[in-house]
Amino acid sequence: MPHVLLLLLIACWVPTPRAFAQAIAPADYLPLGADPEWLLELVQGSGQSKLRIDVIDVNEVDTGTRYVLEVPIEDVTNKLRLEIANDGQLLLRSITVDLTKVVEDLPFDPEATAELQLDPPALLGDAQLVPGSASTTTPIDTQMHAELDTSIGDVDVDVDVTGTLTATWTPSAPVDTAAGIFTDVVVLSLAFDLRFVENDFDSDVTVNETIDFVLARSVGFVQVQGGDTIYRLLRAVVGGQTYGDFAQYEDIVGLHFTVPPLLMLDARADGEAVSGDLALHDIRLAHTLYGKAFLDAILDHPAVTGVPIHLEGKGKARSDGALNVAMEGKAFVFDEKVTLKVKQLVDTTSTSLDLLLKVGQTKATIPIAIHPLAAGDVDITIDGFVDQSTGTSKTRQLESEGVLRLGDLSYPLACSEKLELKNSGLRKHIYKFRQSGNDKIVLKATATSTSAADFTFKAFKPKFFRLTIPKTQVTEFVADVVEPASSATTLWR
Repeated sequence: MPHVLLLLLIACWVPTPRAFAQAIAPADYLPLGADPEWLLELVQGSGQSKLRIDVIDVNEVDTGTRYVLEVPIEDVTNKLRLEIANDGQLLLRSITVDLTKVVEDLPFDPEATAELQLDPPALLGDAQLVPGSASTTTPIDTQMHAELDTSIGDVDVDVDVTGTLTATWTPSAPVDTAAGIFTDVVVLSLAFDLRFVENDFDSDVTVNETIDFVLARSVGFVQVQGGDTIYRLLRAVVGGQTYGDFAQYEDIVGLHFTVPPLLMLDARADGEAVSGDLALHDIRLAHTLYGKAFLDAILDHPAVTGVPIHLEGKGKARSDGALNVAMEGKAFVFDEKVTLKVKQLVDTTSTSLDLLLKVGQTKATIPIAIHPLAAGDVDITIDGFVDQSTGTSKTRQLESEGVLRLGDLSYPLACSEKLELKNSGLRKHIYKFRQSGNDKIVLKATATSTSAADFTFKAFKPKFFRLTIPKTQVTEFVADVVEPASSATTLWR
């Protein structure tokens, strides 16, 4: 299995870690309130160019405040559910586990995850602790249950989980990043030694991984490493404060709004399908934010096996909530051409896409099981617009990357901004958002401002899955606006 992301304790300009003689409060180094966002960049080794860490949910309960932290850790989890208790203790209540990583030979399911609940929760740190002499080990002996809708039908999975989770706090050397030099830093090390046993699939998998988080006071995550791959903080918005390279003027770092539910099919098909003596394997269904649809699979027939097929076309959302899917393709079996077609109206009750095959005068249909997802809550995270222009022109071109989340699906974004500086001091912001790798615009917006406090949107036009959504149908709109080196403001419009 690939190694998870580890944090490297290196500061090239100071050779020794900062010594702690007094106790610290973990919450001071892990500021999770006020919708924080961290973006780290790859500075050494191989891997994705950017690493995002987000708090995606906050919930006040009787015992404290609970946070869902989205962290891309490959072999253990992509979500941590933490709690800062009323008495200041830092607790881990659950982790989201990708079952395909811990259950061998599991049939394909696009949502093969389960919650590893820790009851009682794992203690990650006391309310006051001294780095270098604070370590706790929590024994784990529990079971995960998941009901999966797989390529072979409904499957109940019960996974026995045993092992330990050890949390250790140690001092760290200062960390030099693109967002600044951080000297008041500590390390939270999480060591997972877990065994996952599933009897129905005769699966026995051991995960033995250590995750080290380097945390700066009032900032949070500042450095991440996995093997020889190192990430360091590029920019962040934490507790109303910006860190790193943001635009010269006030600008947006997030958008949140609701639209009428849209139907999505991205990765929502089973991996296998059979009709008579025809079979499809390794089915991959893609549905882009700009309304393209793609279907790839391997076709088997008694006369020939292993024929790759590819269809593409549109997956167009309709105002009534349905989805118009139309794809075409072709393949060759020996010297004969096979034409492929899907033409179907999909709604929330649809359970299959019918793939039509035609060879000469012979026709056949293979139903492919699908699981449409309807969602209307849109969350856009913007890394931070950076000025790409040179000279002193009053018209500036800015760019950023970002992520759009719609329900449980995420789409990478390429974001551009035309900033016009008026003589009156007014600034006009013209935004265009595209799904990364494509030039079709999925969102246009225009705003004006003189500061973060009066940032106002004048026009807002989403176009998702080829459906233009009227401004009157965009509700619960919130823009996260930052002012460099000062404060971040959430504006309701």
